[in-house]
Amino acid sequence: MTTAGTGDAEVLGGALQRGEVQVLAYTEGLHGKWMFSEIRAVFARRYLLQNTGLEVFMANRTSVMFNFPDQATVKKVVYGLPRVGVGTSYGLPQARRISLATPRQLFKSSNMTQRWQRREISNFEYLMFLNTIAGRTYNDLNQYPIFPWVLTNYESEELDLTLPGNFRDLSKPIGALNPKRAVFYAERYETWEDDQAPPCHYTSHYSTAISTLHWLLRIEPFTTFFLNANDNKFDHPDRTFSSIARSWRNSQRDTNDVKELIPEFYYLPEMFVNSNGYNFGLRDDRTVVCDVDLPPWAKKPEDFVRINRMALESEFVSCQLHQWIDLIFGYKQRGPEAVRALNVFHYLTYEGTVNLDSISDPVLRESALMFKDQMQQDVIMVLKFPSNSPVTHVAANTLPHLTVPAVVTVTCSRLFAVNRWHNTVGLRGAPGYSLEQSHHLPIEMDPLIANNSGTNKRQITDLVDQSIQINTHCFVVTADNRYILVCGFWDKSFRVYSTETGKLTQIVFGHWDVVTCLARSESYIGGDCYIVSGSRDATLLLWYWSGRHHIIGDNPNNSK
Repeated sequence: MTTAGTGDAEVLGGALQRGEVQVLAYTEGLHGKWMFSEIRAVFARRYLLQNTGLEVFMANRTSVMFNFPDQATVKKVVYGLPRVGVGTSYGLPQARRISLATPRQLFKSSNMTQRWQRREISNFEYLMFLNTIAGRTYNDLNQYPIFPWVLTNYESEELDLTLPGNFRDLSKPIGALNPKRAVFYAERYETWEDDQAPPCHYTSHYSTAISTLHWLLRIEPFTTFFLNANDNKFDHPDRTFSSIARSWRNSQRDTNDVKELIPEFYYLPEMFVNSNGYNFGLRDDRTVVCDVDLPPWAKKPEDFVRINRMALESEFVSCQLHQWIDLIFGYKQRGPEAVRALNVFHYLTYEGTVNLDSISDPVLRESALMFKDQMQQDVIMVLKFPSNSPVTHVAANTLPHLTVPAVVTVTCSRLFAVNRWHNTVGLRGAPGYSLEQSHHLPIEMDPLIANNSGTNKRQITDLVDQSIQINTHCFVVTADNRYILVCGFWDKSFRVYSTETGKLTQIVFGHWDVVTCLARSESYIGGDCYIVSGSRDATLLLWYWSGRHHIIGDNPNNSK
């Protein structure tokens, strides 16, 4: 495979423009020959929201992106390249039709979501997969990979990753985390007066070429890209990325700042160091802008990246990450759900809103093109992304004379469901049997989970110790299905929760280390039983469960 220069196919390198010597210095090796045997994956790409791009991944982990005149040319090129599909990582056939598939088709056909749910791949790997199939790439600054802010505490000397208050609410877009600012955006949408454009909450975007260069200003080739786009000058020192804590505060206060992060925040400590000694100037408070100021809990850039990555992979993030994905790649990106979620952006950022080929006026065409060059929205890949919370515990107490015969399930993120069991279904001759019931399934899914209407009554939110692997041994359900006992908490307790309300009813202490497993003896319905708890220090304790009082208490049979 050869390239004949940028005349035949524009080689894209972020802000790369033809003829700019300073930038072309960083594209050495992009003009030449590649062996067909070195090609490992081929992805169709969008460029300025037009489906005219193609990205080719090589065996040496580099990639090259091209922009062609039209889709027909892209298809011809794909069928002229080796039949490698999008590679072997995503469980997809190595076929040319896969290279030309839409992001939604790739998502539905891949096995990556199932692997993520089974915890076979990390949150980082899954987010990179979604970015990649959605068309986001390191080769296009306008569609650079996007990652979420996951922490909120950048001020403390120590960071406790077991405290919920240190984590961001991933169910809300970055612009809606601050209640006051959320009101501002909601009012903007409701009082929109521009007749030339539909209403939106945000006129800026969470991912743009400028924001990517803002984060990566200290490392090449991004320094050169930034200077080339700004008349060979750095930005005003007060606007330059100089402090992680300040950037977080701005994203919560400044109505023009809704930037999310990029993957480098989770693996590249060099981005925070001014190793080339650039002169970024003085802030208004006379502070010299040099290296990025880190949170007090990170003594060096490597500490920040390590702890930030730990937070990304924590259970607290894992159990709500799918909600952020819904906002960026899923059903909350457009339409009524986006309005309700305060997640509507300028209409020109959405795919399909403008067909450049239909615009004959060069001024209008250029204005649309310029706007698209700043920010681009991802395509919707699925109506609703699943949670990374596979069922880890099942307890079936289905005797007919129970008040609530049910199969209780619990996920790794401690979301439980009380799925009612219909004892008489299909049992001809059983008491209460009727022909009307005979077509029903024996298990009725918990309506609060099925309708997503009351998950707050089903979610155990108390944080567990991050070193504990949540599994089936961390849960016990009482014989009447009315209570769940849960262990694994950082304070060395195990706890009792009501399955009806989801509320905590008792905290039991006694161990000197984190409790890692629970079990109960057999008992009659609603009756007393024994509970045994085991902790990480190999200690076992025996407890008495009072069926009458629904608590861990004293055994009345013990002699005083």
